[in-house]
Amino acid sequence: MGKELLFEIGTEEIPSVYMTGMLDALRECAKAAFGEARLEFSGLSVCGTPRRLVLHVADLAEHQKPLSEELLGPPVSAAFDKDGNPTKAALGFARTNGVEVGDLARRDTPKGERLMFMKEDAGEKTQEVLYDSLLKILFGLPSPKSMRWGAGLNTFVRPVHWLLVLLGGQPLPGGNYLMSLNLGNKTRGHRFMAPEEFEVTGYADYLTKLRAHKVEPIVDDGAGEGRIPLVRRGVEEAAEAAGAELAANVEGVERLVEKVAHLVEWPVPVTCRFEERFLDLPEEVIITTLEAHQRCFALRKKGGGPLAAEFIGVSNTEAKDMAVVGEGYARVVRARLEDAEFYWRQDLKTPLDDMAEKLKGVVYHPRLGTSWEKVERFRALAAWIAGEIFPGDEAFASRVDEAARLSKADLTSGMVYEFPELQGRMGSRYAERAGIDPEVARAVFEHYLPRGEGDALPLGDVGAIVGLADRMDTLAGMIGLGYVPSGSEDPYALRRAANAVIQVLQWGGYRLSLAGCAERALEPLLEKFKDDKETVSGRLAGFLRSRVAAGLSRGGARADLVEAVLSSGGGAGWRDPVDAAARLGAIETMAASAETFEPLATTFKRVSNIIRQAGEVEAPGGGAPEFSGELLADEGERALAEAIEGCAGEIGEIMSPLRELRRDGEGSLGRAYAGVMEKVAALRPVVDRFFDEVLVMAEDEKLRRNRLALLGRVGALFAPVADFSKIQGRPKDSS
Repeated sequence: MGKELLFEIGTEEIPSVYMTGMLDALRECAKAAFGEARLEFSGLSVCGTPRRLVLHVADLAEHQKPLSEELLGPPVSAAFDKDGNPTKAALGFARTNGVEVGDLARRDTPKGERLMFMKEDAGEKTQEVLYDSLLKILFGLPSPKSMRWGAGLNTFVRPVHWLLVLLGGQPLPGGNYLMSLNLGNKTRGHRFMAPEEFEVTGYADYLTKLRAHKVEPIVDDGAGEGRIPLVRRGVEEAAEAAGAELAANVEGVERLVEKVAHLVEWPVPVTCRFEERFLDLPEEVIITTLEAHQRCFALRKKGGGPLAAEFIGVSNTEAKDMAVVGEGYARVVRARLEDAEFYWRQDLKTPLDDMAEKLKGVVYHPRLGTSWEKVERFRALAAWIAGEIFPGDEAFASRVDEAARLSKADLTSGMVYEFPELQGRMGSRYAERAGIDPEVARAVFEHYLPRGEGDALPLGDVGAIVGLADRMDTLAGMIGLGYVPSGSEDPYALRRAANAVIQVLQWGGYRLSLAGCAERALEPLLEKFKDDKETVSGRLAGFLRSRVAAGLSRGGARADLVEAVLSSGGGAGWRDPVDAAARLGAIETMAASAETFEPLATTFKRVSNIIRQAGEVEAPGGGAPEFSGELLADEGERALAEAIEGCAGEIGEIMSPLRELRRDGEGSLGRAYAGVMEKVAALRPVVDRFFDEVLVMAEDEKLRRNRLALLGRVGALFAPVADFSKIQGRPKDSS
């Protein structure tokens, strides 16, 4: 049995948006530090509040794990000269390990005999090395922004005021210091309700005494204990007492609960009110004011009714009279709602067309022009997309054009200036008030969807197509300027924009060529770029292909199958994401049966490789070989030619009705490709027979080229579905 370790870093209030990341980093830094120090343990957990980060380690070993490591040095042939004297290589290896050359052993390896040193380290007691591990944990914690305070040179996410370290219930011996603070056995309670210091003897004692001092250190233990469950229960009970229900959906409530839990150490819900006149404002304005700006919970009447004039705040202080706290919340909210009311009334006096006209004075990007110019670009692109997907529907095209024209108008409104989170929503509201077509009004907001991972998707085609055009213009402009995301850097959220394009295409089943759309988006921008058209087009195509690959892989698909799909059709398989997803689904279904799929993949990889290799040799002498039935000499190749003829006809019947399909809303492509794969798979026996009986690379040039052409016809059947040369054998189960 080891000893319990408790490590607490007491700080100024850490911003709530940092807390989840800081706690995760604390866990990972601790695991890394103890691993490096060879200190074993049975359990490790973290918790914390805005004023403290806490690490608890169960059964931390009392002694480092012994080390026995074989270190290989230079080859013996290079370690000694012809007279047997050690060379610089041998002397350097010995010096590095703190021994004499005579203390080194020799070891036979696959690359010859080499010098070897067996490094042995019995290890030290944990208390002798723990200080260094804590140092690495403390200074290894990353934060979005760090601070320096006082006269010290140390930095941390916020100034550190105390450090608690207990090993086996006792402070570390020797009076060690970090950041000029003693590593003691004292912590502090709630800043206002119980600010005094007090001693603790272990983790259980720590939790009990902190709660007695109005601090709940556990965030969420998964069993109903911690600040998150406390906040959730508190606001639900307060809503019930007010005869109302929480306005946000379940996901929205959970997100807000977590944010609030990282703002307080001792959550105390309080029900507050605002004047009923504010209920005349759009719901989203009230909800945004309460939840996004004040971290309060909006309420609506039970049964999904309209918003109520009550809301719930969560205080960090348990006051004698909570009504006074509620009045403080109400006063702050009232001021924000009065601002919103003013901007709402002022904006309603300005026609949406006039708001759109003001975009001429708004700079979108110094090198890409104004927001008005951007709107005009993606307005034209939206018209092209609408024509591609809904050809001949002039009424629909008109709605798309109107929605695109008005989509950014609310960026010049007072409401969006004051509440940027409401862009799109307010434009939609202003359009409704102006009596604009409801589908167009809804599209003004929906073209922003999805705004990120897990967000809602558009409900209508108009908003979806305007959103596609807007994002493609953004991608073309930014990537054309050279802002290609790299690593974790993506300041213009281009990955998110591309992911949204692919999501919307797949949501709507829209069969749109990404490459063609990209070319259209680039046309009005080319004069703004330093690079030529070919360079910019290649850069944008490469980025889009990588996002299609990421989207297809997100569901856990095999990487080689994804690459096979994207590489099909001469490398153009990524251009239609809906088609690519259908082809991947068909291949995955077949790959689920390894006994069937692996031999099939092997056979068609052989076909692909022979065609490719022959093309490199044969093509320069006279182009691609042409097939002639008159040159069929063996029974095996005649059987293959006959089977190909029948298979090609059957595949044609399957795919022909879908060639003009502009929108795959019912999974027709998936069923079709499943049928194609079945037909292609049925060819395997006759292809295998061909390889068994026929010499492809015959000495007779005419026979050789004809047989290559025959294999080319086989490849033509599966090449539009997948490039089988990219498919790898499934790894064998190591068990």
